[in-house]
Amino acid sequence: MPTDARWDLTASGVPDSCGPASLSPEWELDSGLTLAELSRRDNRQALTEAFVGAVAERYGLAPECVVPTLGASQAITQVLFTLARPGDHVIVERPTYEPLHRVPEMLGLSVSRLERMVDERWEPLPDRLARLLTPKTRAVILSSLHNPSGVAVETSTLEAIGEMAARVGAVVLVDEVYLDFAFDPSGETHPWRPACVAIPNGISWSSSTKAFGFSALRAGWVVTRDLEAAQALRSASHYFHVDPPLASLAVATQVVRGADELASRATSTIEQARAVMDRWLADEPRVGWVPPSAGQTGLVRLPELTADLDFARHLRERYGTQVVPGTMFEAPGSVRVSFNLPLDQLEQALATFSAALDDLELGRAVS
Repeated sequence: MPTDARWDLTASGVPDSCGPASLSPEWELDSGLTLAELSRRDNRQALTEAFVGAVAERYGLAPECVVPTLGASQAITQVLFTLARPGDHVIVERPTYEPLHRVPEMLGLSVSRLERMVDERWEPLPDRLARLLTPKTRAVILSSLHNPSGVAVETSTLEAIGEMAARVGAVVLVDEVYLDFAFDPSGETHPWRPACVAIPNGISWSSSTKAFGFSALRAGWVVTRDLEAAQALRSASHYFHVDPPLASLAVATQVVRGADELASRATSTIEQARAVMDRWLADEPRVGWVPPSAGQTGLVRLPELTADLDFARHLRERYGTQVVPGTMFEAPGSVRVSFNLPLDQLEQALATFSAALDDLELGRAVS
């Protein structure tokens, strides 16, 4: 996607400036290792254990439950490569982030789709899931916060899905890269919890990118309470990267230890932008959304019969404002908007959105 738009409403995570550039001086690496030492493979055990330990502590689970990956993108492939075989059946939510259904298709799995509907507030309804499960089902694949809508899967729903999946021996895989914006393993603050904590057959993955601003590290993790599955995932690492990049792990360890601080900084900024977004939506009756549970993105519904690809193209070409067409997430007739911009820029970008809607109405009136 082009990156030279005047107003970019497509960013999927917080900017890098919310990461390293904003850290206070005390954010020094705890390892005390030089660059040369960070490149030595004989330090891999200590550095890997430190990273795994930090992730495990964040989730309140044992280190044996954690497997490092090269970002969440690799986690998707590594989990399915490990736990399913060609011909096995998986169920994937729709709409969703494309790799969640493309990767199982590429691995030769049979894929059914669990519809998440806007008029049901994007909830993944367990009753609908029950009609899709078969004895060959190996996994149910979801995202929470849902990508693209930003809606969380509540713990009660996740528990019902987990119980149904367990009846046929399936696991529940949840992409949780956005859940770090409202991370709550205890369930005391929010009505949602990570899948790996909430249900015995839940497997979660996340990374240092979306909520923390450390995208260049390519550091991710998979967490599961199923120790046999965790060991299988570790073994599969030899087919993907052998050793994780140790320098990245050393930095990512510090990121995970400071995750609450980083997410809090990002959230305080996003909350102000969300207020701007909410005011615009209240004053702009031609569009709407299901309010995201947290995070910086939401799925904005366009006027009826509007082609989202054409609208996004017009918005960019005439006004320099870029959004993600919903078609890219299997949600035609909508656009995904990231509202984590400086407030004055966000207000101007949303004004251009309304101007493009004016153009749409005028074009229809002329035709």
